[in-house]
Amino acid sequence: MSPPLDGLDWLEPSDTALLETLLLEAPVAFAFYDSDLRYRRINRMLAEINHVPMAAHIGRRPSDLLPAELAASVEQRLVEVLETGRVITEDDVTAPIPVTGETRHYQSQWFPARSESGEIIGVAVLVSDVTERRRSETARRRSQDHTLRLQHATASLAGALTVDDVSRVAADVCRASLGAPDAQVLLAGQGAATPAEDAGEWRSLPLIVSGGQIGTLRVLLPGERGREQGDEVFLEALAGQCAIALERARLYERERSTAMALQRSLLPDLLPVTPGVELAARFRPGSHEADVGGDWYDAFALPDGRLVLVVGDVMGKGVAAAAGMGRLRSALRALAFVNPLPEAVLRGLDRVYTGTEEPDQIATLVYLLVNPSVGRVAVGGAGHLPLVRVRPGEPPELIDAGSGSTPLGWPEPRVQRTLDLVPGDILLGITDGVVERRGYDLEEGLHKVLEAVALPTGSLDDLVERVAGTLLGHTTGRDDATLLAVRFVG
Repeated sequence: MSPPLDGLDWLEPSDTALLETLLLEAPVAFAFYDSDLRYRRINRMLAEINHVPMAAHIGRRPSDLLPAELAASVEQRLVEVLETGRVITEDDVTAPIPVTGETRHYQSQWFPARSESGEIIGVAVLVSDVTERRRSETARRRSQDHTLRLQHATASLAGALTVDDVSRVAADVCRASLGAPDAQVLLAGQGAATPAEDAGEWRSLPLIVSGGQIGTLRVLLPGERGREQGDEVFLEALAGQCAIALERARLYERERSTAMALQRSLLPDLLPVTPGVELAARFRPGSHEADVGGDWYDAFALPDGRLVLVVGDVMGKGVAAAAGMGRLRSALRALAFVNPLPEAVLRGLDRVYTGTEEPDQIATLVYLLVNPSVGRVAVGGAGHLPLVRVRPGEPPELIDAGSGSTPLGWPEPRVQRTLDLVPGDILLGITDGVVERRGYDLEEGLHKVLEAVALPTGSLDDLVERVAGTLLGHTTGRDDATLLAVRFVG
């Protein structure tokens, strides 16, 4: 007759001692339940987890001892194993410690116990406390996530050109990595805009560069989220990246402001008033994230009543491009007062440019010498875009202004062409910032200009404004753009 499975009396004394030792002292929690879901065996570790003496378990159900939610979960698993006979493994079960309420993580395996006839007579469960391992894994994943987000923040901050850009990137990173509802980057001496109701704790970190503290990173950490290992290190690393970006943004904004002031100071304050012609111009600086360039225009009258109009572009960015534009403008004016013909001025500019500018500096322009008294214009160009001509009753067209020629400083025989104007004729010169845009090429841009000038218009100023508004708008990444137009009124 087979020995009963509900006791240990069939074992040798040494076997019984060994089994009891394993049950009581094993490094995993253990329990055996009968088919009525009652405890028949339990070791010390599981009893301590339940915070109930070992002896108090025997003969009672989990619902008699444990908190309702935990008891229901245990009994559900017991019933499932008893009914299906399958082994159930749960990798991550969370349950509160009855006394402290601390949430712990457990890994459990539930085994059906069978008699020799195959009948399921109970369930054995092995439970391992994996809280520390889960915490370590969570901390490792969080550290990896912090590292990836910090790398992303570094890349994003590299493109942050303003203090607002730096603050926006910092807020995005803190929100994604720490659940922070708000983060601010403040310049030294700048007051903080703190909401009236803070749902958390503000943490302030100094932004320090070699010259000292230049600002502060303020992060609102949510109150319901506890500090986790690595959060402080992450915040300090982010503050270091923000400090570098903030210093770069300050330098960029100072240089941009200087370049824009220089650029604007070199443009004419007023367009000359000349009988027989009407003038209109627009200069639009690039969008904030684009560097200041060397786009420019000029318009001045000669002593004999003729008019010089120029639209040009010095390649490059910042103060250097604006300064190069200033030198080019001064040289052109000097040459025009000596001999204003386009080919003579362009030859002179080639010599000046070769002697004063760096070899890799490139500049293009279109030059018009307008004679209002006879309705004639002499045109010359150095590698610049074509002019746009609008003649009443005819479709607008592009007029070559030396677009196939070399830029200044690359001397070649300079030529000019003469255009005869009739009353109402309009000539429009532009820089590439008007027509070159992400999303379409130069040809598409020029076509859009022709479409814009073909619409009925009132004054010349209205036409130039419409072209500027249609082509420029608020496009992100747009470079400087210049438009200069002349209409022959007879």
